[in-house]
Amino acid sequence: MSDPDRPALQRAWPIICQLIALLQIYVPRLTPDAAQRWRFLQLTRVAESLVRRWLVLKACVEGWSEVRVSTQPRRKADVRSRVTRNAPRAAPPRFRLAEAEPRMPVWVYYPETETTPGGWWLEYARTGTAPSALSGSHRFNPANLQRRCAALSDVMAEPDKHVRRMARWLARAADRRKTAPGRLDPLAIGPPPGASRAQKKRDPERQNMLYWLHYLARQAVMRGGLSP
Repeated sequence: MSDPDRPALQRAWPIICQLIALLQIYVPRLTPDAAQRWRFLQLTRVAESLVRRWLVLKACVEGWSEVRVSTQPRRKADVRSRVTRNAPRAAPPRFRLAEAEPRMPVWVYYPETETTPGGWWLEYARTGTAPSALSGSHRFNPANLQRRCAALSDVMAEPDKHVRRMARWLARAADRRKTAPGRLDPLAIGPPPGASRAQKKRDPERQNMLYWLHYLARQAVMRGGLSP
């Protein structure tokens, strides 16, 4: 463990909690046409990137390589043996421990249709793949953002549980590397999602912390033998 790791974890956690609390207040109020919808989508990306790097660094500091990973399939409990009077509570959305594949912004032209106006649209597509047709999924979806905010809230409520999840993920990735290919790094290649040079002037504290945690988490993962 390097010297900056623990101070960075302690400094970042209040910033993360403050950002998640802000999202908890405003995200449920957003509508598909809200003026600030893209601003809060950007803040959600920043929160997810901060949380993921915080979990990676915390798991590495606490020694993820010593976590025992069971390769035996879990036994499913016999439903008939359970006697429950109340319906089980719905589990909160689980925070994604690994970032999606990096995407690149591309401009594509869509022809005019009866339901969709033609013209050039900015779309995020995976490198080497053709952009999909414009559909309703490209529009802002408040329900999707609320689910992501709920997953962030669950991390804030029980950080130790998610640190253990990340530790198990990293331990399995290290084990996979010995025998078979697989996803080895939970962080996307390149700049962290939500990072923006333009946003540094508006939000220097969170942006600087994001870049700093990104660097420390990368170094910690590389020390554990999981360099991308």
